[in-house]
Amino acid sequence: MRYKPSIAFDRMSGSAKGVTASQNKGAIFLRTKGTGSKKRTADQATIKSIFRMLQQNWKHLTQAEIVAWNNAAKSQSGRRVLGQKAQLTGTNLYLRLNFWVMRCGGQPLTSPPLLAGIEQPAVAQAAISDSSFMFRLNSVPEQAAGLRLVVMATGPQTVGTVTGVGRGSTFCEPLVPTAGAVNLLQAYAGKFGMPNAGKPKVFLRYFYVNPATGEKSGEQLINAFYSATEPVKYRLDMSNPDVTMGTVSNMGVHEYNEGSVVGILANPTQNYTFLRWSDGNTLNPRNLVMDRDYVLQPVFVYDQHYRLTANVSPTYRGQVNGRGMYRPGETAHLVAEPSNGWEFDHWEDQPDNHNPERDVVMNSDVSLTAVFVAIRSSYELYWNVNVYGFGGIESDDDVDCGTFDRGDEVVITAVPANENYEFVRWSDGNTANPRTLVANRDYDIIAEFRHKTETKRISVDTYYGETTGSGTYHLGELVEISVTPAEGFHMVHWDDDDDETALVRRFYVDRYTPRYFEAILESDATYHVRAVCEPEEAGTVTGCVEAAHYEDSVELDVTPAPGWRIVEWSDDRHFDGDHRTIDVYEDLDLVVYLEEIEGDEE
Repeated sequence: MRYKPSIAFDRMSGSAKGVTASQNKGAIFLRTKGTGSKKRTADQATIKSIFRMLQQNWKHLTQAEIVAWNNAAKSQSGRRVLGQKAQLTGTNLYLRLNFWVMRCGGQPLTSPPLLAGIEQPAVAQAAISDSSFMFRLNSVPEQAAGLRLVVMATGPQTVGTVTGVGRGSTFCEPLVPTAGAVNLLQAYAGKFGMPNAGKPKVFLRYFYVNPATGEKSGEQLINAFYSATEPVKYRLDMSNPDVTMGTVSNMGVHEYNEGSVVGILANPTQNYTFLRWSDGNTLNPRNLVMDRDYVLQPVFVYDQHYRLTANVSPTYRGQVNGRGMYRPGETAHLVAEPSNGWEFDHWEDQPDNHNPERDVVMNSDVSLTAVFVAIRSSYELYWNVNVYGFGGIESDDDVDCGTFDRGDEVVITAVPANENYEFVRWSDGNTANPRTLVANRDYDIIAEFRHKTETKRISVDTYYGETTGSGTYHLGELVEISVTPAEGFHMVHWDDDDDETALVRRFYVDRYTPRYFEAILESDATYHVRAVCEPEEAGTVTGCVEAAHYEDSVELDVTPAPGWRIVEWSDDRHFDGDHRTIDVYEDLDLVVYLEEIEGDEE
């Protein structure tokens, strides 16, 4: 029996004298060829048009290209059929490969490609209901994105009938392989009609195609059954890339009945934001209609934010609007709103800032506290000048500082002493002059004047740390100096005032302000200074210390016992005195050597 291999369908071995041969799961089937039908489907028309175009293209190849195809065909062969083996020609190979290249949307190859082979697809699962034709590969190869999955099927069959697997034909466009289920119902029903209880069985065969070379993989054969009662189930495979970036609901693999609606939510952590789902959808939260398998993962991206925390004091006496997350450099606008019976007084970190509205540039996490006070019937209003003699303060009707009823108003004016001085601002930052004070809170403000031309150079220094504030200032100007002790040192006091121990000082410069400020620091480390007499009964030593600081001075006194005298100290054999002043730089263990006095020396 002679046969002609089919280029389009390798499993179709061909026909001769009314007999058609086909192969299914390794077995060869023969059946009598029916009378057939002259009806031509759209798929058949598409296939014929592809082959017609390829046959025309073959005629236009160069002689070198035809030789190349003929040489490539020598290493290829057709399917084994009825114990025989087909030998391909260059034309066969050209048509075989380019058919699938064009079927997958590509342009015909003029030169034979390098054929590397394709792994056979994994076993698939399939199930049919009134609303779904679920087809799911158990796994896909790593290079799945570069392959296409071709699925062929027969029309609905009766249970147990194996009628010509070779009749199977394509009913949908080649698919990109995915581990998730796809719903093929619309494409299948459009070509073959719906299965039903009388014809519930569909034969499927499928294989991979390389759209770049036209190569085909081996085929897999499975059956799909229609069921009107048992629901088709679809999988949701949800994973999370990194919990430090965010979390996601419905983690893991879950199965849902077809048509179920499943809600999913991605929750980014601080400094990350949700970008999209792995399938490109950007909705969050998102509802999934389970009409296919979903393999999803949230995509988070780094998007640094700083947290603005705003508290109130006392608790529950008001609120602060504007707290939340901000990007670096973004400006946050805060508004402090008091509860009934309370009013905003100041910001805890800025005692002089009585404005309930405040802007903060976010370059780090920030925590602020708005301080509220109970509404009172009267308030204390006080004003003064920074340097006496630089200027004064006048008030309407010569009103003096003191207690005012709530709502009372006082207009005050800062007046420079003469043309050599100028008003700069009020100590709370307000520059209005004249200025109206409303008795709705306590005021204790200073009018800041300065000399227009006279300046003073201020120097700030320390031995064991860093200082700020050195510079030239106008008389009357507000100066802030500070010291940051080096590691292992702490503040003792400022050299101009033994009682001033603050790391930051603020003062107004006048003619009596020192020009030099030194921060006196000392080491956190301590040292011992010990001294004993040798022999012990020869005397006693007082003034020893166990925790002296670096550069401390320690006074040691030796009292010899009667009949003994000092000979020398262990660290200075030429010194025999009974009193020593020692500057501490390290631990010291000293010995005072004494000797008995001879009788005639007493």
